[in-house]
Amino acid sequence: MEVMKYIGAAYILWLAIHIAFSKPSTENAEQSASFLKGFMLQFVNVKIYMFGVTALTGYVVRYMSSFPALLFFELVIATIGTIATCTWTGLGVLIQKFYLQHFRVINIILALTLLECIWGMLR
Repeated sequence: MEVMKYIGAAYILWLAIHIAFSKPSTENAEQSASFLKGFMLQFVNVKIYMFGVTALTGYVVRYMSSFPALLFFELVIATIGTIATCTWTGLGVLIQKFYLQHFRVINIILALTLLECIWGMLR
């Protein structure tokens, strides 16, 4: 665990440095991105599967295990995930202009929060 702590700290430090010195992309990302590509990507996103399995096994299966109940709650979980993704996307679009105007300050603040994480890990 001690070795992994330092490896993790080094990785977070690397991320902090890259975030601090990064600049917004000047390319037009709209050409390569599409709704269909993003939609298809969700079917190979492991985090979505882990979220569903964890939510079902941690909160639903211990109380009810009939197929209709599991199907209902999986639809509820999928709906919550969809709402969260749409909210995340919408807020990203709303703050994009602000970020592009103040990216240097925002990136420095984000990098400093990562450095604070390292400090907490190594204390």
